[in-house]
Amino acid sequence: MTLKDYIILETEKSMKNFFEAARKVPADKLEWKPLDNARSVLDQAQECAYCPLWVPGLLEKRGFDPEGFGAYEETRKGWKTLDECEAAANANMENFKAAVNALPEADYGVGISLPWGNYVLSEVMGFPMWNLHYHLGQVCYVQTLYGDFSM
Repeated sequence: MTLKDYIILETEKSMKNFFEAARKVPADKLEWKPLDNARSVLDQAQECAYCPLWVPGLLEKRGFDPEGFGAYEETRKGWKTLDECEAAANANMENFKAAVNALPEADYGVGISLPWGNYVLSEVMGFPMWNLHYHLGQVCYVQTLYGDFSM
């Protein structure tokens, strides 16, 4: 198995696990926030649906385009249900996989500077995977806050 194969496989598994956990949240809790500044499960699902789209631009441009936040914020508003988020996530995963598969192995060690640190492109390919892990943990924690310990 190549590094690309591993990253794609694990990112797909992470996406599946995230949406499985989100679907365990009752409909009346999907937009519930445990605190004023906290994020709802639906809000996190919107981000997880979009996150595969971060990688193609970062790999292609070898840097961060802050205007991408505008597209992210505008696009995510259109996904109002978990079904819509999951459908978008699946479509966006295709763009992610194409970008990862297009990156030459010789470029894995190319470094880029991002607002949140310095990375090599092999690490950038893994961004959606670790983002999905993070949000899966948050969704499971939200479940415990309203009393669901079944995760």
